[in-house]
Amino acid sequence: IEDLLSSDTCVCRMDGGCLVEGLRKASLEMVVPWGDSDRVVVVLGEHVGKLGQILQQEPERGWALVQLGQDAAPQVLLLPYNFICHYLGAGED
Repeated sequence: IEDLLSSDTCVCRMDGGCLVEGLRKASLEMVVPWGDSDRVVVVLGEHVGKLGQILQQEPERGWALVQLGQDAAPQVLLLPYNFICHYLGAGED
């Protein structure tokens, strides 16, 4: 996912490098990275569109501890895997 256009549509970069715009959430499969410290984007819930970093995971329970933001007071949230997706795009402005 390169960019979120709305709460239901996004722009995705395919493996070959081309961009596909206007994809609906229902047509996507969310991928959660395996390693801690990987970057994610929130795709469901009140924090949709925010970027974060995985601090800890518990795959058996299907959740990750995610730090949102990089400011002086970042938020740390326990989020279900279906609320996050691996993020490979550019950093926050």
